[in-house]
Amino acid sequence: MNARHTPFFRLFALIACSGLLLVLSACSTFSKNAADSIDCTSKLASCHKGRFGLVWKTIDHNGKEEGDSISGTYEWRALPAANTHNQELAFLEVNSTLGPTLGTAKRTGDFYEVRAADGRVYLAQDWQSLFDLMFPVKLPADALIQWMNNPNATNLPQLPPNWTWEVNNGRYRVVFVEKDTTGRIDLIPQNP
Repeated sequence: MNARHTPFFRLFALIACSGLLLVLSACSTFSKNAADSIDCTSKLASCHKGRFGLVWKTIDHNGKEEGDSISGTYEWRALPAANTHNQELAFLEVNSTLGPTLGTAKRTGDFYEVRAADGRVYLAQDWQSLFDLMFPVKLPADALIQWMNNPNATNLPQLPPNWTWEVNNGRYRVVFVEKDTTGRIDLIPQNP
């Protein structure tokens, strides 16, 4: 049986997904209080909250279709290196639809970290490595991080082949088809 389809993997994927989009970084001493120090009134800051959903289906080697989903809210705060002593700061908190925190992802300079709801810490070398640790679906990390920094319908980041943006009344959807996996990511940003 494929490891991606075992109950343990599903549990791990759910915990990892909670660090969503997904999915950002820092050293383990960078707490939410440090994220609170990001001045969202700065012209260079990127801060917003919103709702998200990730839905995917996979067809295994026997032709059996399996799928899963996760949804909730997110909070994004980021400040470029110029305002933070040459260390870009980014903070993402993800909550389930029921309210509890599913995880946080942080970045401080070149350090990337995800802290799952159970307290486990995962480190990565860049956004893509971090996303690959967190999600059972290979997501285009660079494009999603660019979008988080500037959720703007007139300047959408370029996606890989087989991935497309759909925008409707301030709601963003990324639809994808990758080998045996199809799905979508729904993002609905709101101002802080």
